[in-house]
Amino acid sequence: MVIAVFLGAAGHLSAQAPDAAEDIRDAKPLVEIPVPGKPPYEFWLGVGGGILLVVVVLFIWRHFRGKQKAKSPREVAMRSLTELEVKTDTLTAEAFAYQSSKVVRQYIAGRFGLAAPRRTTEEFLRDLARDETSPLAGQGDHLRLFLKSCDLAKFAGSNLDTVQRVELLQAARGFIQATSATP
Repeated sequence: MVIAVFLGAAGHLSAQAPDAAEDIRDAKPLVEIPVPGKPPYEFWLGVGGGILLVVVVLFIWRHFRGKQKAKSPREVAMRSLTELEVKTDTLTAEAFAYQSSKVVRQYIAGRFGLAAPRRTTEEFLRDLARDETSPLAGQGDHLRLFLKSCDLAKFAGSNLDTVQRVELLQAARGFIQATSATP
């Protein structure tokens, strides 16, 4: 019986041996590994060049458009006063006075290079009175009256009726027109 089991097992092993031998020892057909194609350098160079061209054109366009849009301080101030005139009835006296003095101070800073927006009214007027060569020296009284009126509304709580608001806008326009021709 032992011999029968041994022969049965040997027969079973011999039956498996040819299949196992084929798997391991037989030569297999060649497997072709695909060679990657040449990358499309020309295509990507064209895409990159096109993007670069678009960026350069946009940069140049914005640069020249910005120079064309640059307005003079007088034009900016007059446009701001016109916008403020539209909002005259909707703003409080404090807000109206603040906006009108801001327009005039920014005009002075842009037109004459003086730091009017960064100084109090007293500091600005004191420096203006000291400098007799200033292009604003002749407008000192007009400017003093305008800025003091704005300060009264901003800080003292003075109320501005419609007529006073129109007068402030006219004073601001008059000052801008008088000083815009000054060299």
